[in-house]
Amino acid sequence: MDDSQAIRQIAAAEDEGAVFAVARAFFRTQGFAALSYARPSRTDPGRSEVTSFGFPEGFVASYRERLAEYDPLPGLAARAGRPLRLVDVAEGRLTGNQQLFIDAAREHGLTDGFLLPTFGPRQHIAVFSITMIDHEDRIAHADVPILHSVAQATHLRIDQLASEEVERPHLAPREITILHWIARGKSNEEIAMILGNKRPTIATHIKRIFAKLDVTDRASAAVKGLKFGLINV
Repeated sequence: MDDSQAIRQIAAAEDEGAVFAVARAFFRTQGFAALSYARPSRTDPGRSEVTSFGFPEGFVASYRERLAEYDPLPGLAARAGRPLRLVDVAEGRLTGNQQLFIDAAREHGLTDGFLLPTFGPRQHIAVFSITMIDHEDRIAHADVPILHSVAQATHLRIDQLASEEVERPHLAPREITILHWIARGKSNEEIAMILGNKRPTIATHIKRIFAKLDVTDRASAAVKGLKFGLINV
């Protein structure tokens, strides 16, 4: 798989798992068996969410237990704004805890590779780490701009898929019941009789349902209710 094939397949991927599958396959063809993707946490500001593939199990366990808080790599790459070689970072000025992280990585065979910072819309930043090379010559002959372009395409597609996710609307139990009867083709008067309410009360509920579903008619409300799994017909 070359970079143009990888980028086309990434752009066509329909979910995050498929995106990573293509990226992993491409980086493996370039000699990098391990891939990680670090992005700012969506639920815990100031921390990172890391998705990783191909790393030794012992290192992954240590990372989750304590090394994650010492990991300097995403921050260094994001600030640099350009690809960095892991061995150069390891030889730079680090704090004691950051050096502990580097030493642990080396103990598990993570001796060299690249950090690839990527940038998306709305200042969405993520950093790829590719390592576990199958031969030392891979680093010397690596086409870093091509590696970076595939990482960038991966990040853009992941960011795009995330922006397309729509949060499921929250409807109250009574609103769900009314939406069910709307989808069954019942009028306001019929729903009022079924539920033992007055027609103005049902009309008020329906206005709220339309607002929550961002629709203006009964058919669209029914379609969205089915789409989000709020009702079954």
